[in-house]
Amino acid sequence: MQITEIVNHESITNFAERLSNYYSNEKKGTNKKEKGQYFTPASIAAYMASLADVQSESIKILDPGAGLGILSVALIEKIREKNKRLINVELTLYENDEKIIPYLNEVMNIMKKRLSKYNVGFNYEVRQEDFVASNVKYITPKLNSFNEAEYPKYDIIISNPPYFKINKKEIETYGIEQITAGQPNIYYIFMAIATNMLSNEGQMIFITPRSFCSGLYYSSFRNWLIKRVHFSQVHIFKSRKNVFAKDKVLQENVITKFTKTKPLKIVMSTSEGRDMDEIKKTEVNEDDIIYKSNGHIFFRLPADKEELAIIRKLDKLPMNFYKLGYKISTGKVVAFRNSEYLKKEIGEKDIPLIWMHNIRNMRILWPSEKNGKARAIEKNEKTKKLLIENGNYVVMKRFTTKEQKKRFDVALVTDEDFKKQGYFALDNMLNYIYCPGKKLNRETISGIAEYLSLPIVDRYFRILNGHTQVNANEVYALPFPEAKKLEKIGKNTDKFANEKQERILEQILTN
Repeated sequence: MQITEIVNHESITNFAERLSNYYSNEKKGTNKKEKGQYFTPASIAAYMASLADVQSESIKILDPGAGLGILSVALIEKIREKNKRLINVELTLYENDEKIIPYLNEVMNIMKKRLSKYNVGFNYEVRQEDFVASNVKYITPKLNSFNEAEYPKYDIIISNPPYFKINKKEIETYGIEQITAGQPNIYYIFMAIATNMLSNEGQMIFITPRSFCSGLYYSSFRNWLIKRVHFSQVHIFKSRKNVFAKDKVLQENVITKFTKTKPLKIVMSTSEGRDMDEIKKTEVNEDDIIYKSNGHIFFRLPADKEELAIIRKLDKLPMNFYKLGYKISTGKVVAFRNSEYLKKEIGEKDIPLIWMHNIRNMRILWPSEKNGKARAIEKNEKTKKLLIENGNYVVMKRFTTKEQKKRFDVALVTDEDFKKQGYFALDNMLNYIYCPGKKLNRETISGIAEYLSLPIVDRYFRILNGHTQVNANEVYALPFPEAKKLEKIGKNTDKFANEKQERILEQILTN
């Protein structure tokens, strides 16, 4: 096996990146997606390493998904640069890809030689094991009999864990039902285990998808996490296109630093992408990030002072969907399951079927054709449960793009629209808002739609949501004005259209 040699005066971090590129080219992408294996760029590794704050003479480090070890060497290089008292480093690395182990050992041996020049002792152990399977004992109920001598703790844990979905059988095998719902991603289990492997003064630094901050599947995990560690720093990438660009990953990634001790302030930072230049920082309080609503916990990530001001303003509103008594549900028609009942030509007894393309400028344009989609669904005993009774509703798209100007793409359905048919149906790519047991009036649905269309509300939701799906769980958590103010907005739609959003919000917030 030929391995690229390190050149004079080259940082080991940059060498590890060159080696990972060499390995990736040799591997040619085989099984990368299945393994969730995406190597960290040197610029991001160096930034993550810079977040560590260690002044002690001896440190104990864990890298749960080591790869070529770029995060570990970046961390050690940065600590040695900032901490002249450092005399000893102990490093444990987990990597279960046997083909990568020789490369990883080569990087570690170079690190050992480099540190010896500075009289810093370096002991490392590469464990060719499944990190989760080997360490799930840290988060299972057996933790009550935890023996610190048997199960070591670490001063710093740094990781770019794998990303892939795990199934229910694996969750049962691991015994982690208490922090799991649905079919989440493996990366959060790495985070959970790492949390319980930290020493009392420990720090953990991860780069992961942002989904754990708000997704319903991660709700139990968020509750569990904040009882054990505190946010210290969060870094947001404004562009999702180039963080892992060479692997063609379009993922909303964040860098998070958690500590056992609570910091006075949490540092939020942003950059455009992997180059990590022109980083902008903002300080926030813990309750700016940890948002509690309807018995759920969400992690909001305000990127700057403007977004911080937005969440603090809207947090003053007294209501949300639960308090208002409103409900949001998903359209009931799954096209491929009901194809035999879908109609391109509208019969006398057929029911209008609404798709995403029927939403235009806050109205429903029906019938309108796109890509040969059906315009109606047959009304019979089997489809009756898929129909929605005629009335006043707000309909919204469930999916948007990150680049789309509005996260809430909404339209009104009034009791006049489908009066003749008595019903309408929605494709399951749409949500609809209603009040169970009570017919909403037109002013109220207009007020809801106008409120959701305010740019400031859209910004708030993006801070809370962080991805392109409009999930009901997060809509329920969104602050809302009282019902009377929603009606007032709906009655004065034309007036509000001519006013700036700051003025509208001021009227909503004032009594």
